[in-house]
Amino acid sequence: MNPRSLLGRETEMRRLGESVMAVAAGRGCVIAVEGTAGLGKSRLVLETVTCARTLEIGVGSGVADEFHRVSPLTPLLAALRDCSPPILGNAEFDPVHLLDYDASWLIDRLEAALRRTAVRRPIMITLDDLQWADPLTVIALRALTERLAASPIMWLLSRRPWPSTPTVDALFSDLVAAGAIPLRLAPLEPAAVARVAGDLLGAAPDGALLGLLEKCAGNPAVVVDLLTTLAEHDELIIDAARARLLPGSLQQRLRGWLTQVEPSTRQLLDAASIFGRTFDLPSVAKVLHRRVAELLPAVQEALGAGLLVEAGTQLEFQHDLIREAVYGALPVGVRRDLHRHAAHALLATGGSLSDAAAHTITGAVPGDAQAAALLVRASDDVAAAAPGPAGDLRLRAVDLMPYADVDRPGLVLETMSLLLRAGRNAEAHALAEVSLRADLPTEVEARLRFELADSLGIAGCSASALHHARTALALEGVDDSTRALLLAAESNAHLMAGNPRAALRAGEQALATGRTSARAGRALLTMGAAERVRGRLTRSLELVDEAVDVLASDTTEERHLEVCWTRGHTLMALDRFDEAEAAFDAAGRRVAGPGTEWTNVFGSACRATLLLHRGDLDDAIAEGNAGLIRAEELQSWKYVPELCAVLAEANAYRGEFGSARRQLRRGVSRVYEPGSDGAQRLAWASAVVDETAGEEPARVVAHLASLYQKLPDGLQVLAFDPMVGPRLVGLARRANDAKRAGTAADAADTLRRINRAVISFDAAGLQARGLLDDDVDRLVAAVHAFEASPRPLARARAAEDAAAGLFEQRRRAEALEQLELARAEYDRAGAVVLGRRVRQRLSENAGPGTEQSTVKRPSFGWPSLTAAELRVARRAATGLTNHAIADELELSPHTVESHLRHAYRKLDVRSRVELTQVVLTREPTVDV
Repeated sequence: MNPRSLLGRETEMRRLGESVMAVAAGRGCVIAVEGTAGLGKSRLVLETVTCARTLEIGVGSGVADEFHRVSPLTPLLAALRDCSPPILGNAEFDPVHLLDYDASWLIDRLEAALRRTAVRRPIMITLDDLQWADPLTVIALRALTERLAASPIMWLLSRRPWPSTPTVDALFSDLVAAGAIPLRLAPLEPAAVARVAGDLLGAAPDGALLGLLEKCAGNPAVVVDLLTTLAEHDELIIDAARARLLPGSLQQRLRGWLTQVEPSTRQLLDAASIFGRTFDLPSVAKVLHRRVAELLPAVQEALGAGLLVEAGTQLEFQHDLIREAVYGALPVGVRRDLHRHAAHALLATGGSLSDAAAHTITGAVPGDAQAAALLVRASDDVAAAAPGPAGDLRLRAVDLMPYADVDRPGLVLETMSLLLRAGRNAEAHALAEVSLRADLPTEVEARLRFELADSLGIAGCSASALHHARTALALEGVDDSTRALLLAAESNAHLMAGNPRAALRAGEQALATGRTSARAGRALLTMGAAERVRGRLTRSLELVDEAVDVLASDTTEERHLEVCWTRGHTLMALDRFDEAEAAFDAAGRRVAGPGTEWTNVFGSACRATLLLHRGDLDDAIAEGNAGLIRAEELQSWKYVPELCAVLAEANAYRGEFGSARRQLRRGVSRVYEPGSDGAQRLAWASAVVDETAGEEPARVVAHLASLYQKLPDGLQVLAFDPMVGPRLVGLARRANDAKRAGTAADAADTLRRINRAVISFDAAGLQARGLLDDDVDRLVAAVHAFEASPRPLARARAAEDAAAGLFEQRRRAEALEQLELARAEYDRAGAVVLGRRVRQRLSENAGPGTEQSTVKRPSFGWPSLTAAELRVARRAATGLTNHAIADELELSPHTVESHLRHAYRKLDVRSRVELTQVVLTREPTVDV
């Protein structure tokens, strides 16, 4: 990179040069550049692009635009098409049909296209002005940079810190936290400004000129533009040693440039400035109600004055600062009128509805019903694929409508729904709260409060959800259909608060009030979950199956998917793992429609839990991490505590306690009600981590005080995992707490009694009672019962407990047999810590001359790969895509990607080409 191309930015250029070399060598990276206008972001990008092309790196560039924020993925698609050869063809993702696709599907396709290209050559993707990025671009960048971290792709992302949005702010901060290189451009120091001036003029500036340049606030673009203009107008005296000028100020110079042109040219510039830096002349002509030919003299003068330049078939301001000076000088009223005229002109000539909406947002004034209607039309146009931008359009429409407008409450409800779908719960709730202060019709208030109660309940804020549901139910004249929805929301809020009996009562009332498919199905699902929490699993499945039948006529895909996931979750608790997996697979294939994406997070939680209980720890961790990534993408937090609990347990069993505790903290940060199911689930996961790490039993029991207090009636954690009951008994026994041990045993007995057909609960009941009563025969019987269970970790734990009792009775041979059984199960699962514990006991009790293997899996290299990672790596080496590997191994594509990332890190490779070379070296018979 040319060291003199950007004076004062040597450090930034060196970092960028190092990153380009790294991506050329096959290592990906993310660069996050921030700086105000004119500080050199675009020049840095240009220099970096030049450097990359000399190294034969494929480069694609895109720029976000202020007036196209409602057009999903515009800058990213432009960058992928800009690459040579293109990563995407022009026919792919036609903007006309882009909104027909689901966001998750789009991101998956972009990932596949980038991955295909990165296998052949390194890539650099540059995206500038991301302060204007649409929400889908932000989500896509978050997902793609994470999923493709091991690919040779350099992401060069730049933005201004203001104006911005919370989603863009969060993207940049999260990228840096994940390892992106931050480059925050500060104003140039005075010495650097003097160097820029000297380099440009060929002579050192004198004191007066430096004084003027100081007013440029260290902005190199302003410095260069000012000096260039002064030189062109012969206002500088340059000799061999110094450059001097007549006194003046920057603002005077700017005003001078603009006042030197004819009024008709200034009128052209004023109208052009509302379109951004680049514009087409016909659009300006429409705004000014002139023919294009009439504007040509003004165009020629602006070009001659250096205010405008040609940009292909369009025109553009020579610099953003000139455009901003013109636009900023417009009186507010004139600016609004111009934007309003632009919107009308675009619609009158068949222009883009989204472009017209962008101008309407800026130009409309309160009470403009026509503008509000236009924004609603534009919102409908993008709502399917981009609920966030659609919500923004409707929010502006709401602002334009008078409070007394009869259509306003309905518009508020529609806006809330879009914001909630976009994961912007806080904004949706704020809108509802403000609207509720007005005197609303009863039915509208009831529906608003239902939306609040429903979304707050999903978010885990059960107390607030109950408040709104009960307040609405107390209103007189609420329609029965709305009342049924409110009762269903109340039922869910009770469930989230850990009160299943109240949830069932509210659900029964909802069924008695309204039996339409959507309302009854919602109530039945919640009641099924409540019965599962109470430990009545057979009854839970009956209610869920009834919901399946009721919802058969409902066209809402979201409800069908929720039923599939919930049904699978209940089947899993009943030991019917194969049926549960089939239900999960069926749901996974149907996650596609708008509004259904959040169910995929639920699906990851379900799959991760199933894999944990099956003893597939590696796959459980991969699926759990994939679920967390998707939750972040969608800003959907309901199932994050459960995902984090699974990850904490699985990591603890593998001996990765740092990761386990980080997941616990992450999960706790998403718990809003201390008594909720998620809170209880995390409390148990924390106990598992502590116990596995060797904490004193008394301390672990103390941390579980709230869980013990809910027994023997509060069975949600025990019903979730048959291992929990016996372990609660064992912990309390080792802590010399007989009362709590007895209570936990009674709870396990209750589950055994009400779920007699479930093998695991029968075995767990025997194990719990055996631990309480020191009954070794029961403990051995529990191991035999677990042999027919699909839960190997539960079987191994029962064998450990049986071995301890057998040793106490000096039945050494039987005890060693039980320990060998436990060791085999732990080794098969990759539960390193648990296997080490059993080996220690075997070593202590083995006869003379007996050796016990204590081989530990290394952290790096081929032997460090887990069985799951090996399966994926071998198939990747044959050229299969992630989706093909996922289909063959019956995993999700995100799980496959997680395994590949781990394999890349352990093998120190950066691409599939390198991975294939390693696999072939180790296993030459792999068919590629």
